[in-house]
Order: sequence, then C-alpha cells, then structure tokens
Amino acid sequence: MLLLSFGEVWSQSTLVYQGKVLNASGEPAVGAELRDEERFKVIALTDSLGEYYFESLSREITVYQIGYERVIVRDGKQRIVLKPTMNMLETFTISENKTASRLKNSTISLDIIRPELISNTSPTNIEESINRMSGVQIVDNQPSIRGGGGWSYGAGSRVQVLVDGLPMLSGDAGQPLWTFLPTEGIKNVEVLKGASSVIYGSSALNGVINLKTRSPFSDPFTQVTVSTGVYDLPKRESLRYNGESRNVVSNLTAYHSSHIKNTGINIGINVLEDEGYKMGDYDNRVRVNLGLQQRIGPKIRVGVNTSYQQGESGSFLLWESLDLGYTALDSNTTDNDVSRLSLDPFIHVFTGNIKHTFQARYLNIDNQVDNGDPTNDQSNTSNLLYREYQAKYSRKNTTLVGGIVSSSIATASPLFSGEQEASNRSIYAQLTQEISKLTLTAGGRYEQFTLNNREESKPVFRAGLNYELAKYTFLRASYGEGYRFPSIAESYVTTSVGPISVYPNNALNSESSSNIEIGLKQGFRLIKTEFMLDAAFFSMQYDNMMEFTFGQWGPITPPTFGAGFKTLNTGRSQVRGSEISLSFEKKSGKSSLQGFFGYTLVVTEALQPNKTIGEANGNNLTYINTSSNPSINALKYRPRDVVKGDFIFTRSRLTIGAGLSYQSAVENIDAAFVSQPFSIFVPGVQESIDQQLTRFFLINTRISYKIASAWKVNIILSNLLNREYAIRPADLGAPRTARFQLSYTLG
Repeated sequence: MLLLSFGEVWSQSTLVYQGKVLNASGEPAVGAELRDEERFKVIALTDSLGEYYFESLSREITVYQIGYERVIVRDGKQRIVLKPTMNMLETFTISENKTASRLKNSTISLDIIRPELISNTSPTNIEESINRMSGVQIVDNQPSIRGGGGWSYGAGSRVQVLVDGLPMLSGDAGQPLWTFLPTEGIKNVEVLKGASSVIYGSSALNGVINLKTRSPFSDPFTQVTVSTGVYDLPKRESLRYNGESRNVVSNLTAYHSSHIKNTGINIGINVLEDEGYKMGDYDNRVRVNLGLQQRIGPKIRVGVNTSYQQGESGSFLLWESLDLGYTALDSNTTDNDVSRLSLDPFIHVFTGNIKHTFQARYLNIDNQVDNGDPTNDQSNTSNLLYREYQAKYSRKNTTLVGGIVSSSIATASPLFSGEQEASNRSIYAQLTQEISKLTLTAGGRYEQFTLNNREESKPVFRAGLNYELAKYTFLRASYGEGYRFPSIAESYVTTSVGPISVYPNNALNSESSSNIEIGLKQGFRLIKTEFMLDAAFFSMQYDNMMEFTFGQWGPITPPTFGAGFKTLNTGRSQVRGSEISLSFEKKSGKSSLQGFFGYTLVVTEALQPNKTIGEANGNNLTYINTSSNPSINALKYRPRDVVKGDFIFTRSRLTIGAGLSYQSAVENIDAAFVSQPFSIFVPGVQESIDQQLTRFFLINTRISYKIASAWKVNIILSNLLNREYAIRPADLGAPRTARFQLSYTLG
C-alpha cells in the first residue's frame, strides 16, 4: 500500500485555484492567506482587489483572515464571502486526534497556553508555566489534571507529556523530564483533560500535555532572553537557613528558527544557574537543541531533532521541622550529575488524502548520584527507544488516524535492583466524522506490556461528540478509558534518603480508568470584548489505583527506622467534579486585554476503604488505617477547590500582567506523617495541617516595557505577598522571588 501511495504522488495532476475573497460588508479582503494546512505553508495572499490565482498539487486550501471564519476551497473559480467569527473558538488544535481541528469542535476539554505567557513569565522550566493553568497541579514534578493524581514521589505519571507528539517521560520511572523540555521556540502548549490512552498510550489515562515548537518553514524568528533575580528572605527568621543572604537565580535562553529554500533549521540553548530557596536544592545546567528539516519535492519532508543536557543539581525531600522548613532533614541532601541525550528522526510523506509519518526517539539518561554514603549507590542509567508509524486519512468531513507503536527500555542500577528491561507494543485507530453541525469521534487501542518475564495486554476505547446548538454554542460529551502498567521504578526501586527508605513492590497490578465528561462551550461578545465560557462536569473511576504510600514498612531500627515509601494498589476510587473557565480578549487601537479565570471542584472517594492493600510489620493496611483523616474516604494529597487566573493588559509599549492561584486545604494525607515514630523524627507536619498551610492564595505579577522595536525589559514578582505555604507534607513553597529580564525578539 505504501509503494502504491508513492506512485500516486508522482501521478497527481496540478490543480488551478482562482477566485475573489470578500468580507462580510462586500469589500475586498486584502491580504487574506491561502494556506495548505497539511504542509503548514502559506501558498498565496489575496491582492488589493481580494483576488488570487495559483496552481497547487493540494486538493484543499484554507482561506484565512483574522476575525473571520476559515473557508475550505477546492480547484476552480470561486467567489468567497467571509463571515465574522470568534477568534478563540476558531483556534486550531492538534492534540485530541493528532490532526488539525478547531477548538470549538473538540469533544473533550482542551486548554491552550500561548507563547507570550511563557516568555513574559521567564520560567526556569516549562513546568512553571503549565502549573498556571486551570485544573492542572504539579507537585514534586508530578502533573495531575482535575485531581487524577496526588503526591506520588518518584512514581509513574498519569499524564502523558509530549514534545511535538513524541513522549518525553523517563524510561525507568515514567516521569516528565521538565528541565529537559524547551522553554524557547514554543508555538503553544495544549493541555488535554481526560483519559486519552487510545491515541497517546499508557501514561495518558489522566490527560495529555503537548508542547508544540515552531516550524522552521514559518517566518524567521530569533529571540534571546537574559534574566537574573533573587529569592527574598522568608518572613520567619527561623526559616532563613542561609542567614541574611539571598540566593540568586540566573537564566539565559537563545533561539533561532529559519529556512533557506527547502532546508529548515531550529537552534536553541538554555543556561541556568539556580541556587534554589531550600538547603541543597540547587540546579545548574546547560541544554542545547538542534533541529534540521528538508523538504524533498512537495510531498516529502524529513528531519531530525536532537537535544543534549548536562547539569548538576541537589534534591531536598523532607524538612528538619516546621520552624526549619527550608533546612533539609539531618542536613541530608543528594547531589546529582546528570546528562541527557535525545535523538528524534522523522519523515512525513503526503500521498493524496493520506499523510504517512514515521517518528522515533532515542533517549539516554545517565545520572551519577553522590549522597555521602558509599554503601548506598543510587547512580542509574537508562535507555529508551520509541518508534511510531502513523497514517492519517483526511477527506472532506472524515478523518481517520491509525498507527503502530513500539518502545523498549533498559536500565542498569543498584537503585532498581540491577538490570531491568521493559517493552510496549500497541496498535490504535480513531475516526472523526463531521455531519452538518455534529462531530463524532470513536477509537480503540490494544496494548501489550512486558516487564522482564511478566507480560500483560489490554484494549481501551473512547468515544465523543460535539454538537453546535446555536452560533457560538457547542455541547460536547465524551467517554474515555485509560490503562497504565507499573514502571520499573515502582516495581524495583530500593534505596534510602537519610532516615527515609523507598521499598519495591514487584507484585503491583496495572491500573485502569474510565472518564465521562459533559461540557458546554459558549462564545459571546460584550462591550467589544470576545468571551469564551467553558463549563464541564466530569467523573473518573479508577481500578487498582497505584499510589506511593508513606508508612512504617520495616522494623524501627536505625538508620532508616522502617519509615518510607512503597507503591500500593489502593483499590477502586472515584474522582468527580466540575470546572468552569472564562477566557476573554479585547483589542482597541494600541490597547489589548486578554486572560482567563478558572474554578475546579474536585470530590474524591476511596470506594474500597476497608480493603487490605498491604502488610507492614504483621499488620494489615487499608486505605482507612493509612489515612490521617479516617473520618472521610477522600483520596490523599488533593485539594477540593482550586481557582486560577491570569490576565495581560498592553498599552502601546507597556504590558502589565498578573496571575492568581488559590487552593483549599488538603484534607487527607498518609497517617505515618502525623503518627509516631515518624512525627518524632520529622516534627511539624501536624502543626502545618492545623495552620492550614496547604490552603493558600498566591499573586504573581509582571510588568514589561518595549524600549525599542526588538528590545523589552520585564520585572517579575512571584508570590508577591511572600506567603508561607506548604505544597505537600514536610516541604514549604518558595518565598517571594524578584527577577529582571531583558529580551531581544526579531520576527
């Protein structure tokens, strides 16, 4: 079939496009773009009379003009009258079906992070920007969407993280590599909320975060940013482990994207020196990205992207006490010298209505660890090889996406009990059909996992619909299944950090989930401002949920005293709730205002609270007797209410922005944190609960001024009021941080 489709490339005839484009008032639409969406290329612009003429091999061309609905045209003469539209509803997205579709037609909740929010807040890693989004929380590098996960130190992720559609999770632990992901050259970030395992595999049972980078075949773009800042002193003197000295953070990013004829190039570099705000919690690193692409005729594109990172960092697990919240337990820290290398070749072939894609990723991680204990070797290496072939058929109102995936992982470390191997093979397909005002989606995936001598396989399915009830009113409903196999780390990790141990559990069962959502998206105009209101109700059911559980797993003898983490299957559980968000945008002359506010309500419940989930020191453990608040069956480490918002106001050269974040108190954690003997060795957790430090309201502000056409200065204040808050047990969040940024942007 592939050979036959190649033959179609060379036999396809050239089509003639000719016509005139008018706006709603009948005037010529000057400068309207005629785009080949499949090849991300602008073919022509309408002239002063709104007319166009060109020849192309493409069977469909999109007419695009800001403020108007997009129109699909085919060969021949046409007279096109554009209709006004809501720009936010017309935004094109990729993540739901791995194909371009309008946000208004999505069958599942999907949010978009614009590149301006990333560049204007000068994050040291992309995690900081993503954590600003409604319904998303990241604790100790673990992302959670709508309460789908709590605090699971070192456990596998239930949220798939992608860069241009390729997974960026570590092979051994299945964790996002936030510091390895680019913050420069980002086109946007799409956050897909809900089970998405059909398209994106095992780790997507709670959602997907997809970073999309700039194409070198778009307009040339160059940006250089330098920033420096300090962590302010905490209000309480006892927290100032470094005396009156303020720790410093400095960051440099540079990015260039361009093309010469049919050859495109992306180059990015990031240099970070971060002393951190906690004892021994520093991060110094250099990362370089290089991407090369080549267009071979009108139908073939090949390329390779590569990234390399070298850095040193320190990790902080638990505080000494609440009064010494930024001091490491027993002053015990771990130093890491890590190198990472990724190599991502790809090829795109267009054959009529079918686009063939082959992409692969080789990811090597070498982490050398110095914990001050020569008898406890925590150094580790891992190699991951990911391969995917995908075919996408598009014609008129039908899109069919299917593919085959294969990945293999190999690790070697005493940390994971020696050498371990894992692999995954899967096949998937998803169909999207538009019928008048109705969009239907259905798909399935079959996965097979192997971990050493253990093998398991399972199918998952999803379905969704979107119906246009009225102009700018869209009703959606979706059902999706998720499935996650235990990671190597969850099954085999054996180590200790000071008095805390981490225990293996190679008897873990895989977890599965189902997600139901009903949502409504409403666009409207008010006071010359565009608004987009989105409301959703969701319910997620989990079977054999895997969670890192903190408890007394061994005898109470030094140096670890038997306390530590172990991954357990905690039985069936349920996460229900609702989410409402309001996005807005207004442009008037030299002024513009845009932003969003979102509220997420999450109600969680362990459905088998009295089921035996493990055994420690001869005692049967249940969800109830391992909970700090046994009067409720709420899942651990999850706030009930979360409010987030952000706005940007621009007037000529001046831009002012602010971000808001509120969460209610966490109602339930592991009982071991507030019980003896652990509460003796690490005091203050119960006191932090009594003070409701997990209930907080943070304000982040920024102000920038464009001093020249390409130069801009920016002052950023995070945690403006210098609030003291706890992001999880025995760990305080960052105090107020002030940063100064200078950026140069061309393009």
